[in-house]
Amino acid sequence: MFALDFHGNLMCRKGYGNDHYYIKNRGQRVYCGWNIHHILPLAHGGTNEKANLLCTSIYINEEANDKITYWIDDNLYQVQRKVGTAQHEIVKLQ
Repeated sequence: MFALDFHGNLMCRKGYGNDHYYIKNRGQRVYCGWNIHHILPLAHGGTNEKANLLCTSIYINEEANDKITYWIDDNLYQVQRKVGTAQHEIVKLQ
């Protein structure tokens, strides 16, 4: 079973918590380990509530870390409050 995270990276169900987990596609390794990511990091007042959590590849989770604005590859992302709510979302700025 597979899914893509918000950046488009592959996640494999069996790869939870394993940064070395991969599948082979046309003879090449495709790493697809994943983890649970806090949209608004705990360090910035985020919570462990379901609305603040999403699945991301381990690469994305490590790159975002506890930041609210971060680069992944050539894309700039920022955590922003959803209008009219107390919830947050990850927005691609460029």
